[in-house]
Amino acid sequence: MPKVVTFGEVMLRLSNPGYLRFGQARQFDATFGGGEANVAVSLANYGIDSHFVTRIPKNDIADMCTAELRSFGVNLDGVVYGGYRVGIYYLETGAMARGSKVVYDRAHSAMSEIRPGMVNWREVLKGAEWFHWTGITPALSQGAADTCLEAIKIANEMGVKVSCDLNYRKKLWQYGKSASEVMPELVAGCNLILGNEEDAEKEFGIKPEGFEGKPAGYFILFCYCGLAYLLAWGIMKALVPKYKPIES
Repeated sequence: MPKVVTFGEVMLRLSNPGYLRFGQARQFDATFGGGEANVAVSLANYGIDSHFVTRIPKNDIADMCTAELRSFGVNLDGVVYGGYRVGIYYLETGAMARGSKVVYDRAHSAMSEIRPGMVNWREVLKGAEWFHWTGITPALSQGAADTCLEAIKIANEMGVKVSCDLNYRKKLWQYGKSASEVMPELVAGCNLILGNEEDAEKEFGIKPEGFEGKPAGYFILFCYCGLAYLLAWGIMKALVPKYKPIES
C-alpha cells in the first residue's frame, strides 16, 4: 500500500461542553487535533500507509495523544521526542449567528522548538510517495520553518511528491517574519498547492479581481470545507488509480 507522510503540530484541544461560552464553562472536553494529523487519520481510514511526524515531549499528555493517533492506524515511527509541553487550543463552539472562537496556548511547545537535523528525513521518507505539510507549521517559529524546508528539499531529492495546504493563520506569525517572506521558498518545492483567496493575498501578494478581503470562493484548487477528506481523496486517486468509492 502506498506510503504518505504528513508533518506538523498536533495539539490538545479543550472545548466547552455544548455551546457554552468560555465564561460559562466549568469543565472542558479533551481531545487532540491538527491539520496534518487530521489528514494522516483520513488517509489511514482509506487504508493508506499513513505516517505522521511531529515533535512532542515525553509525558502523560503526549502519551494520550500518540495512543489516540495510533488507534486510527497512523504510524508514528518518525515522531521525535523533546521539549516540555504539548500545544493547547481552547474551543468555544459557535451557535446560530455567533461564530466559533479559538484561543491558542502553544508558545514554547515542543513542536515550535524543533530544529533542522532533529528528524531523519531520509529514513522517514524512504518508500514514501507523498509528503504533506501546511502553512501552520512554518508560522510557528523559524526552527519549524527551517525544518519544513529541510523536509521539502529532501523529498524533492528523493522524488517524493509534495503537497501543501497554505492555511494562513494571522495569529501565528509572531516570530519576526511574515508569511510572504517565508512561504514562497517553501511552496516552490510543491507539486500540489491548496488554498483560498486570502491565502494567496497574504502569502504571495496575489489578489483576485473582485476580491475584497474575505474568502468568497475557490482559488488554486478549492477552499477549506472538507479539506482533510478532499486531500485524502486526491492522494488516493493519485496513488491508487483503480480505487473506487463504495456506492451508497
